[in-house]
Amino acid sequence: MATAQAALQTEGFQRALPANLTTRRYPAARSTDAVVALPGIAGPLQQLGQTMHYMRSEVVEDAGDPADYVYKVVSGTLRAVRLLADGRRHIAKFLTAGDYFGIAEGDDYTSGLEAITDCTLMRYPRNKFQTTLESDAAAGRQLFGQICRQLEASNHLLLLLGRKTAAERLASFLLSFCQHGNSEICLPMCRSDIADHLGLTIETVSRVITKFKQQRWISMQDASHIRITAPDKLEALAAN
Repeated sequence: MATAQAALQTEGFQRALPANLTTRRYPAARSTDAVVALPGIAGPLQQLGQTMHYMRSEVVEDAGDPADYVYKVVSGTLRAVRLLADGRRHIAKFLTAGDYFGIAEGDDYTSGLEAITDCTLMRYPRNKFQTTLESDAAAGRQLFGQICRQLEASNHLLLLLGRKTAAERLASFLLSFCQHGNSEICLPMCRSDIADHLGLTIETVSRVITKFKQQRWISMQDASHIRITAPDKLEALAAN
């Protein structure tokens, strides 16, 4: 609890949500009757889901909405957002293919879910989803593994916010996108999203990225496409 409280006192939680960072809910998300075949999904869950399509900047769910559905990301990137009473924004996590949203909720969603890119989601009625997990061991094991991974990511974020410097947070964040030794990464989120996720200001994020470029630890094709040129340097920094 002390670590979480320290996180809320970090730099990024001291500024209000910029006026140009708004999302809008469209009249309805596009859905299809056809079910997307998802590898590794237990049969009962596969049949239970409805395929939903959302465009960039659409709101899937608002914080405070009734938690009637569980979502699984098929493609695209989304952000889980909380707005404090004074308008400050915190991005609890970014969701990509394979991630779930809405599992451990009460009657209402504690965070909103917003599409950063065009997205495809599987939407499950929550009551039927829970009933299926109780009756199907394979589905339960599959979901348990996913929950463990998401909990580990949440604990890692608390460490970043509570204990690490701005440079260490950025190094850890960039390295989290390097999979299978790939040095080329694409960040679909904007600088303000990164800042609100790591508890920094936009100016600090830009300054640290510029420093990494000057040190030749990274190179940039544009604001979204980054090449890690000195992974050992970033790894050493992130490990502090």
